[in-house]
Amino acid sequence: MESVKWQQGAVVIGCRENTAEFIESLLNHHCPVSGIVTVSRQVAERNHVPGWTDLKMEFGRQIAVHVSDSYSLANPADQASLADCRADVGFCIGWQRLLPLWFLELHRNGVFGMHACANRLPNGRGRSPINWSVIEGATSLYAHIFRYNDQPDAGDLLSAPQISVETHDDIQTLQQKARVVFCTEVIHHWQQLVHGTARLHPLNHSGEPERFYPKRTPDDGMIDWNWPVPQIVNWVRAQTRPYPGAFTLLDGARLPIWRCGGTGLHCEALPGTVTEVFRDATCYVATGDQTLLHVLEHDIPLKCLQIPLKGRRLGS
Repeated sequence: MESVKWQQGAVVIGCRENTAEFIESLLNHHCPVSGIVTVSRQVAERNHVPGWTDLKMEFGRQIAVHVSDSYSLANPADQASLADCRADVGFCIGWQRLLPLWFLELHRNGVFGMHACANRLPNGRGRSPINWSVIEGATSLYAHIFRYNDQPDAGDLLSAPQISVETHDDIQTLQQKARVVFCTEVIHHWQQLVHGTARLHPLNHSGEPERFYPKRTPDDGMIDWNWPVPQIVNWVRAQTRPYPGAFTLLDGARLPIWRCGGTGLHCEALPGTVTEVFRDATCYVATGDQTLLHVLEHDIPLKCLQIPLKGRRLGS
């Protein structure tokens, strides 16, 4: 593993498109980046990382880049390679794992990241918080910007601005909003973060049981056509690109659905029945609240073994 060294400045940890956009924004605002920690394509594929980006190819000529062979930074080679590195501050974006304590301690003033969810932390810690919030019908998110410690989403807060969830928003647009908010807050507090003078606040523990979001996997995305239309719409938009997508089954084949919406049209057909197929390749599907869902983007074949899709039931 190639050895890299940086002794001051800011380091960015991440491996996704929003990581690259964050770095570009810092550089455009004359906020220098001393180093980048990322993972290889192979590691990203093994861990189902959505929207992986080759940061070494994009920034390696101007910034020192450490490419890890372990998404958890658990490989001893990572610790050996980074042992002599020191930084003033770190920023983590597009990295869906905890950072080990040894790595956090390489940064004099800590590593900062964002956790956006519908509730104020610590209620809403855990994995895939934006996805879960959209699934549950959130209309706004708290964009918690906090300093990492050795517990998930439990460090002291820098700020927690709110992000509105509009009816057209999906997981992609909300992550874009979150990236912009994170950039804005980091750039605004840049000097304080680099020099360790930022005012931080502990999480407000109420003593009530804390909500902890569980991990999501691609297999968790199957649509239940007995659900009402609003629940299906939220389910789909919470898992659309760059994620693997919500999906249905047809003749045992797994078929992603990327975008859908309500119609307000009543229907007596059994849930999952395709009632109309249009020439633009969209279709109507009956749902559990006896209304029709308009499936707008999908990977469902309009014919399967030359059998027209109209009249067939999805979900098996």
